[in-house]
Amino acid sequence: MIALLVAAVIAVAPVQVSTQTIGYAESSYQGKWYHPKWEKVRKCIMYHESRFNYKAKNKTSSARGAYQFLDSQWREGLVWMMLDEGGNIKEIKSLRNKPIHKWNRYYQDRSFFTAWRHGAGKKHWSLQAHRCY
Repeated sequence: MIALLVAAVIAVAPVQVSTQTIGYAESSYQGKWYHPKWEKVRKCIMYHESRFNYKAKNKTSSARGAYQFLDSQWREGLVWMMLDEGGNIKEIKSLRNKPIHKWNRYYQDRSFFTAWRHGAGKKHWSLQAHRCY
């Protein structure tokens, strides 16, 4: 009973979202796909993809945001993957209408961990040469 009450409180607790758009900070996403052991990998990928810039836009492709997801290919998929985990459904659905580089830090970090999936999604970043993982 107490575990259910705690789970319910955690599920509805507001998320603190930083408005900072440049720079590294520990992820505010702590959900299903998060694990602290991946923070160093996330930091390395962010550095090599955008130099920690959540507003980054690639000049030669639709790659956007701190993790340089291809907006034209990933936006809808990332939204669906986040909906599968739950949370503020209305807010998550609204991300379909926003380019990834305009998503706040929380949702970009959540997208990273959702796509990373404890390492199963590492093929999405070709950073072996940088030794991020």
